[in-house]
Amino acid sequence: MAAAESSDIVIVGAGIAGLSLALGLAQQGMKVTIIEAGSQPSAPPRVSDLAGWDARVSALTPSSAAWLAERGVWQEMEQHRVGPYTDMAVWDGAGTGRIAFSAESLEVPLLGHIVENRVTVQALLKKINEHTNIRVCWEDSLEAADLSQHDAVTMETHQGRHLTAALLVGADGARSRTRDLAGFAVRTWSYHQHAIVATVRLTEEHKKTCYQAFLDAGPLALLPLSDPRLCSIVWSVDDPQWEPLQSLDDDAFLAQLNLALASNSLAVEAIGRRGVFPLRQCHAVDYVHQGVALVGDAAHSIHPLAGQGINLGLKDVAVLSEEIGRAWQQGVALGSERTLRRYQRRRKTDNLLMMSAMEAFKRGFGSTHPAIRVARNMGLSWTDAATPLKNWLARQALT
Repeated sequence: MAAAESSDIVIVGAGIAGLSLALGLAQQGMKVTIIEAGSQPSAPPRVSDLAGWDARVSALTPSSAAWLAERGVWQEMEQHRVGPYTDMAVWDGAGTGRIAFSAESLEVPLLGHIVENRVTVQALLKKINEHTNIRVCWEDSLEAADLSQHDAVTMETHQGRHLTAALLVGADGARSRTRDLAGFAVRTWSYHQHAIVATVRLTEEHKKTCYQAFLDAGPLALLPLSDPRLCSIVWSVDDPQWEPLQSLDDDAFLAQLNLALASNSLAVEAIGRRGVFPLRQCHAVDYVHQGVALVGDAAHSIHPLAGQGINLGLKDVAVLSEEIGRAWQQGVALGSERTLRRYQRRRKTDNLLMMSAMEAFKRGFGSTHPAIRVARNMGLSWTDAATPLKNWLARQALT
């Protein structure tokens, strides 16, 4: 048997969370190995037609952008395509309730940025390539992990690599193999919805505004891209309705989309390739065991209606990087449960609060009960008129 390859940290998953964590740790001097089952992604094409845009995007808060900027990543992202947004418009498709938020009223330059996921990933990879203490093993996966030793984790991969590290981190998404191998208990349930995603072109400019409509079939979001007439849509459709809607040809789908947007005077004239994925919520009972930790969707996944999933994941990354960095400087075992428990304490409550809020929104706006419809429309209108409360709510989404 070949000798085990040693690292300080092994991270499973080369998505935004995994790459960000690797960079944050390597910049503190640690040796990091990343295992990724997929192949190395290609650079995003620099074309302006709809086919050249990634349908999977993230709404990055100013706090997330600042953390990426501190690592030297945001500067690279800005060389490609980032779409700042300054306003948000939310309305109930089954009533008259609506609410609007603006950066101007909060006295801030913007509310956030809409960025294609592959733009963020490529910027992270470019920065990672500058560090000789990070290695990425593409097209490989974690097959076994021995957590029985007190100060080290030993691992085997599908490609036959034997690895050892002080800490194993699962950043491999909602269906985390790391989480399963380490025996983490998980609470999970289906939203009974599928999200249809695509890039669309509006008939008029989006004015750097995020639009969110709560419809009978499920919430529909239009997220403004860096092109003034392009938006990414995320339409979360109830299970009985998503398949007939997704199976429509482009003209018929556009007709349904414009019908859904008609009450807000928005119109779409063209659509790119559509994708679809099921929506489930999961939350690990614990984020850490001795020698192993979970971040991002591996620890918690939520409904995309507020676009907070990646921001919660980057907060996980920031806190875990800080706690491991402190242990590194103090000469404490990186995988010690004491170190990892501090990370869990700092992140779990925040994540649970956001998950509860998204569940309440989903249930409240998904109800067809007449009394609930009246109440939520009154609530939207009342909150829109209550400027201090509205601005406080908006500020919560900036962090």
